[in-house]
Amino acid sequence: MALAEGRSYLEKNEPNQALSALRRAASAAPESAEPLLLMARAHRMAGNEGAAILALKQAKSLVGDDPSIQRELADLYLQDGHTQDALVALVHLRDSGSLPDADVLRLARIQAREGQIDAAFKTLEGILRESPDDAEAKSVEAEVLLIKGEELLAANLMDRLLQEDPGLTSARLLRARYFLNNGFPEMAEADLGAVQAPESARTDVITLRARVLLVLGRPAEAEIALKKLVEAEPQNAEALAWLAEAALVQGRRSDAQGLVDRALQLRPRMARALYVRGRVLEDQGDRRGAEESYRFALSAEPRFAPAHSRMAQAHLKADRKTDAQLSLERLLTLGEASLQEKAQLAGLYATLQTKVPQGLKLIEEALKRSPENEEYLRTQKALMALAPKPKKRPTGPVIIRGGR
Repeated sequence: MALAEGRSYLEKNEPNQALSALRRAASAAPESAEPLLLMARAHRMAGNEGAAILALKQAKSLVGDDPSIQRELADLYLQDGHTQDALVALVHLRDSGSLPDADVLRLARIQAREGQIDAAFKTLEGILRESPDDAEAKSVEAEVLLIKGEELLAANLMDRLLQEDPGLTSARLLRARYFLNNGFPEMAEADLGAVQAPESARTDVITLRARVLLVLGRPAEAEIALKKLVEAEPQNAEALAWLAEAALVQGRRSDAQGLVDRALQLRPRMARALYVRGRVLEDQGDRRGAEESYRFALSAEPRFAPAHSRMAQAHLKADRKTDAQLSLERLLTLGEASLQEKAQLAGLYATLQTKVPQGLKLIEEALKRSPENEEYLRTQKALMALAPKPKKRPTGPVIIRGGR
């Protein structure tokens, strides 16, 4: 009875009432994992990932290494910022042959974004060995190459994949992000415009398009697209957070705050909502509050690039050079650093007199786009002065002395 009651509350999207009923069900049947699995779902619905993890662990102790529970645990670990725990769970599932191909590809992406490039390629090998032309796997390979810094190889691979299959959404999204990060938002918009229905209605497609439109200075268009998504999915916290940012950019601070509050009611530890709350605070002149909100976002999702970007600029304004370097390096590792951020990192390497070869590579990339940029040229000159000078070869005749 209590179990059925809990299910009914879950269907009505009433997690607190569901938890009350499911606790009674768990007490009545302590040997059953089902109430615990439903409790995990209710906790997730309420935005309490930590309690959901605990419920799943209790269920796992009853049924053993059930792959479906392990996958759900990995999802929760990622949402709660426990990336290494998620990686351990996913690698275990991969090695036991219990991980579907789509999750194997997700594992490779996470490994690459965590800087584990060799591990990511190893994960991809299993799929590419069986299916060398698997388009989704090749798309992930392009993403890993981008993060590794092999931009030319990655770009060529993305282009080839889209020539062979113009409808490959994963490659479209990857190339759109690549164009956007490298200062070509119009080309990013073109790629996103080529995504066909029904995939064009996906949250990740719509929110990336909104991001591009915000960069292009067209927030009203972004807002229209996001409102349609929210109307179709009122519980979509990510869409609400993006809608809040579109409202903020247009100067509607109170609307933005209201939308952020709605998103955080649905998911209290949602990184993007916490990030937009920081943007609202920053807009109000509360820099300390803004930084605290960005840190909360990063504690919830350590790989959340926008918060790293904002923190980098806050560190630079406060002359916290070492902290700024760490934030910018994190963006670079994630493959999310803009051209300006790459130039800023090169400038820090010059100022702090460290990582000179990496700095030269970054500033040379920036100069390809803006060869006359005086700041970039100064950074290049400073780095070249720090680079080790090649030893001069001796001139004149070489006298060889030898004994008899």
